Amino acid sequence: MKELIDYAVALMSSENIFDGESNPQINGNLNPQINSELNVMQNREINPTQVRELAPSQNTNWKSAWWRKFQETILWEYLDDSQKKRCWNFLKQLEP
Repeated sequence: MKELIDYAVALMSSENIFDGESNPQINGNLNPQINSELNVMQNREINPTQVRELAPSQNTNWKSAWWRKFQETILWEYLDDSQKKRCWNFLKQLEP
């Protein structure tokens, strides 16, 4: 889950340079180092070691579970459609 969140944050940071509202470097709510809701180590609900459904070793459909959980994060509403698609493609390439 951390990999997907980090990818989205990096994508938004590089592409939303001039949009302070959707740039994690400017909007702390979108930054996992500032917002504990996005930090896998601080938020049990998005931590695959704490949530069996998100654990690749426990759930063969972990990518779908991650995607559903990712859609519940604050990042989702700030990503444009192209960024969402690239996040999905990134997730599909991850190995357990």
